Amino acid sequence: MSTLCRRTGNLVNVLRSIIFNIVFFSLMGAFLLLGTPLLLLDEKYVFLFWHYLSKCFNKITEVIGGISMNIEGLENLSSTPAIYVVRHESLWETIMLIQLFHRPIFLLKKELLQIPVFGAMARKTKAIAVDRQQGVKALIKAAHRVKECIQQGHAVVIFPEGTRVPSGEYVPLKRGISLLYQQAQCPVIPIIHDAGRYWPRRGFIKKPGTVQVRIMPALEKGLPPEEFMQRLNDVFFTQIQELKRSNDVHRCCDQ
Repeated sequence: MSTLCRRTGNLVNVLRSIIFNIVFFSLMGAFLLLGTPLLLLDEKYVFLFWHYLSKCFNKITEVIGGISMNIEGLENLSSTPAIYVVRHESLWETIMLIQLFHRPIFLLKKELLQIPVFGAMARKTKAIAVDRQQGVKALIKAAHRVKECIQQGHAVVIFPEGTRVPSGEYVPLKRGISLLYQQAQCPVIPIIHDAGRYWPRRGFIKKPGTVQVRIMPALEKGLPPEEFMQRLNDVFFTQIQELKRSNDVHRCCDQ
C-alpha cells in the first residue's frame, strides 16, 4: 500500500511540475515583455516592477508548485545600505528574495546580460556584471562599483559561492567577497536557505514543501580580511548543516 501511495504521489508531483514549469516560464516571458516599456522611464519603476514580480511569482510558486517559504530573522534586514550574501542553490532565490531588498543591485556574470529583455533590465537597474575571463581586474572593477552602489543607497546582492550548489552541500566561499567588503565599508548580511531541496538546480521536477530562509545578523564593517572570511564561512557552514539536519529529521518522521 505504501509503495502504491509513493508511486501515486510521484506521478502527481510530475504532473504538477509539468504544469508549473509551463505556467511559470510562460508568465515570466510575458511579464518581461510587458515590462519592456519601463526601460524608457526612470530606473525606480524597473526596481518597483522587479519587486512586484517577485511577490507575484512567489504566490504562483506556492499555489501551483506547492513551494512556500518561511523567513526567520527579518529584523536583521538593514535599514541602511548593505551587502547581502545569499546562498545559491537554484533559480528560486534569484527571483523570490528580490522583494526583501531596497532597490537591489545584483552582482552577476557578464553572460547574463546577453539574455533578451532581462539583460536590458539588468543594465537599467545598474547590475554589476563580472567578466570572469578578466580575473582580478574584473574583481577590482566590481569592488569599485559595489562601493558606488552602497554610497547611492542601494542594497547589493551577491552569491558568494560563485555557482549553484546542491542543497545541504557546503563549499568554501569565493575570497573575492572580502575585497568587495573592504572596499564598500558596510555591513554584510548572510542569507541561508534550502531552496534546492524543493527546486534543485537544473531540475525539471519540483517538490512541494516550505523553503526555510534564515537572515542572519550582520557582520559589522571594518573586520580584518581573514577574520571576515572565517566568520562568513562559519555562518554558511553552520546554517547549511543545521538546515540539512532539520530536513533529515523531517524525512525520517515522514517515513
